[in-house]
Amino acid sequence: MVRVPEIEGYPMAGWSIIGRPSLVLMLALLLAAIMPAADGRATAPNRTVLILHSYHQGYEWTDGQAAGIAESLEVAAPTAMGVTYYLDWKRYPNPDGLERLRALIAYRHPKGTVDAVIATDDAALAFALDLRREIYGPVPLVHGGVVAATARRLTLGESNVAGVEEAKDIEGTVRMALAANPRLKRLYLLRDRTESGIVLDGEVAALAAAGRIPAGLERLVLPDLPLPQLEERLAALPPDSAVLLGSYATDPNGLVLPPQQFLELLSAGSGAPIYGLQEYLLGHGIVGGSLLSAQEHGRAVGRLVAELLKGSAPVRPLSQQLVAADSSFIRGIDYQQVEHHGLNLAAIAAQTGPIDRLVNKPFSFLETYRWLVLSVGGALLLLSGMVLLLAFALRQRRMAEAALQVSNQALGESRRELQGKVEELTASKDALRERERRMRLVAESSRDILWTWDIVNDIRVLSGRVEELLGIDALSIDSRRAWTDRIHPEDQALAAEALQRHLSGELPDYRAEYRVRHRDGNYLWIYATGKATFDAGGKPTMMAGSYTDITDQKRQQAWLDHLAHFDPLTGLPNRLTLEQHVDRLIADNKASGNAAPLALLFLDMDNFKFINDGFGHKSGDELLMMLGLRIRKGAGDGVFLARLGGDEFVVVVQGGDAEEPVEVARRVEQAMAAPFLVEGQHFFVSCSVGIARYPWDGRCFDDLLQNADTAMYRAKDSGRGRICTFTSDMNRNVVERMRLLSRARLAFERQTFSLHYQPQVATADGRVRGFEALVRWTDSELGPVSPDRFIPVCEDSGLIVPLGFWVLETACIEAVGLACRGAGEVTMSVNMSAVQLAQHDFVPRVLEILANTGLPPHRLELEITESQMIGSLDAAIEKLNLLRRAGIHIALDDFGTGYSSLTYLRTLPINTLKLDKAFINDVHRRPDARSMVSSISRIAHDLTRKVVAEGVEDTAQWEVLAQMGCDLIQGYFVSRPLPADRIDAFLVAWEERRAGLPFVRHDVVVGMPTAGTGRPPVPVS
Repeated sequence: MVRVPEIEGYPMAGWSIIGRPSLVLMLALLLAAIMPAADGRATAPNRTVLILHSYHQGYEWTDGQAAGIAESLEVAAPTAMGVTYYLDWKRYPNPDGLERLRALIAYRHPKGTVDAVIATDDAALAFALDLRREIYGPVPLVHGGVVAATARRLTLGESNVAGVEEAKDIEGTVRMALAANPRLKRLYLLRDRTESGIVLDGEVAALAAAGRIPAGLERLVLPDLPLPQLEERLAALPPDSAVLLGSYATDPNGLVLPPQQFLELLSAGSGAPIYGLQEYLLGHGIVGGSLLSAQEHGRAVGRLVAELLKGSAPVRPLSQQLVAADSSFIRGIDYQQVEHHGLNLAAIAAQTGPIDRLVNKPFSFLETYRWLVLSVGGALLLLSGMVLLLAFALRQRRMAEAALQVSNQALGESRRELQGKVEELTASKDALRERERRMRLVAESSRDILWTWDIVNDIRVLSGRVEELLGIDALSIDSRRAWTDRIHPEDQALAAEALQRHLSGELPDYRAEYRVRHRDGNYLWIYATGKATFDAGGKPTMMAGSYTDITDQKRQQAWLDHLAHFDPLTGLPNRLTLEQHVDRLIADNKASGNAAPLALLFLDMDNFKFINDGFGHKSGDELLMMLGLRIRKGAGDGVFLARLGGDEFVVVVQGGDAEEPVEVARRVEQAMAAPFLVEGQHFFVSCSVGIARYPWDGRCFDDLLQNADTAMYRAKDSGRGRICTFTSDMNRNVVERMRLLSRARLAFERQTFSLHYQPQVATADGRVRGFEALVRWTDSELGPVSPDRFIPVCEDSGLIVPLGFWVLETACIEAVGLACRGAGEVTMSVNMSAVQLAQHDFVPRVLEILANTGLPPHRLELEITESQMIGSLDAAIEKLNLLRRAGIHIALDDFGTGYSSLTYLRTLPINTLKLDKAFINDVHRRPDARSMVSSISRIAHDLTRKVVAEGVEDTAQWEVLAQMGCDLIQGYFVSRPLPADRIDAFLVAWEERRAGLPFVRHDVVVGMPTAGTGRPPVPVS
């Protein structure tokens, strides 16, 4: 029995009427709190539920499911603890991110700590199945937001799996339409031509065949019309019809709007009510329907998990694992639309059940708060009675208070003073405790080391991952000196300079990268940031910041730099490193004023192609590695050896007498005389050697390499296996070059140059997204002349400037014509020469051509090469930035063939990265080629650059490149360059061919799976 004690000096007789109901209420609440759940079971304590969402926080569908799951677990399984992770797969579909998340979950929640798993949508379901296989074993797995077919495919062969299927309630929506309008005779289906839109036809037909839609209701499909015509068609619909809206995101003219905006435009003048299937469309023009609700769907999933945790709902076999989605639907109605079309709202509720959600209904206080008004009235009556009782009790209380008032005044005054001081101290203590709590939370949740520095007293305080990153106690680093001692000696000056420049006010922030010593003696790279506060005199007093571990980023950059400077097969320096080495030797010679002898030996294997083609690339690669070792051994110490590519090597001989280069070449030939044993086969390989000497045969690297190459081909022409030194008579092509220049000038005057256009196709859907304009020349005397021959001549003579602007203007005119002929918003790509880019009026001329031709700037893409940046990087970037601000796109062409550097991807203002054909040739056959292309594509996409693969010639290359994230394809696989009068025929033929192409969705797979990985790509709903 619960007893209410009396207050000393105050009899309780006057409270007996009030005390009994209060006592009964308190007993009822106490019993309800201590009683077990209605079904006799309660969720076991300390049960952990791992919740995985496919998309990000803020995405409407995901947030609704998350709220519903949390609500159900809180009600049905209050002792279960949910731990939530967001895969963010829609915005960042990156398998590397999943690997890092998998490692984090395995670290935080090892095997045996997770009692159940919830997965929403396809990506999270696939990820959860992987976690069960690798970590948790057959713990119960419940999924939601996955259509039945996909759920059965992903969980085939799995046990302990259940889920709530994602479906549409077409039948319920049609019943609501019939209830609202008994005269309904026609049901029009409105959807676009996408796959998800067309599916609606089949679902409605299946319901009709099953007798779940009245046979007298005529089903019609609205034609796929442009938006204005579709609005007119809807306005003409008779009153005895209704419209069922499926997926509608684009009209036949390519107009793309959010579904809500499409719906608002269509419903404004529609003569028939429009019904929908998704809750998020309610309030945007649909009358209503049986709508799929994300929150209700999440509640159903949460209830199923709670039942599993209680043991009241054992996980069913695969054939019965999906729970019907009936509880995921709500009956929603837009009051304004019902009134607009004169429908019967009461009939809808009477025939199909109560309305779950009613929007846009005018506010009525009495109707909305009817029970509140009645409750308030009753409460007022009850309070009136209580006031009478309280008046009697207060009279007696006042009499007692009057006697105590005098004696309490003195004590009250003292108490108030003391209470004020206590409250002041308590508030200060609470504020300090709150600040400490927030600082501790920031420090513990940060992945960095956080630090503060009292500059005046030289006191440093570090928190966060100090011991994890450095292996030492944070208290041991309590001053600037203690931290400086841990910095690498080579980096101390750099770190001190950056700090001083900030403290002096020269820089607004402190930022530096340097190495710091770990307790074990190794060094790790950190990125230091900070900001100081200054007193009234401008002197720094306090500073705070963070240290971020960037060791992994530094290692990755070093690896990529190595790939950029060294041949991945032989490990020898590549062409770029060779050029830098020779340029450095020439510069040292010029600086010293002593032209010391220098020679380039150009080596080419005589019969390598036969071995590579006859015995396969694997044997060829092994032979190339052995060749590199044999050449280095034969050349001897003190020489520089590089591989240009294929079977071409270059030896740099410095110093020595005039016969030294020939002697080195002979030693190399002697070293190669012995056979090579490759996979059980003996191969005899000879080489032809061309020699060019500095300064006699060239004063720069390009001249020396070209002349050495010329001498090597002279050696091959002399019988192979020979050594040939360059002589001036080998340059007879100079005469041919002059003749070519004369004919080119005449051709430009007579306008005999022409343009061909090579299409660029998107890997996502196979549609033509643009063309690259390529200049062609057929001379009456020389015949067809390759651009590789006449473009360099035009650049050297300056003819490329007027020729280039003619190409640009002609291509822009053709792009405008294509749009007029119905080709759509295709982009026109035009190559720009370094000579053109160097012109002071280059940017105004380009803008003038766009204005004259009427081509929008965003449909023009100018292609540049990396070699054009050398020597004039700042000026080139300034002009490119002006072009980009005008809306013109910039593409980096032939990436990987010249001065390839990842720096250009970050510093150059480009939109597109074009991979050279050299990267593409073996991408479908060699793992290293795939890894290179995949890495470059991933880096380019991380920098928001589009990737175009050039030189694609067959379907295998298409499929591999599409899987690795290449956005556009260009090459003979699609089409050879076409004259302008054949483009229209190509577009028609391509549309017929496109249907048979293999497409890969870029939000599913980015890059290629690494060797040994058995995990399938994660699907996306």
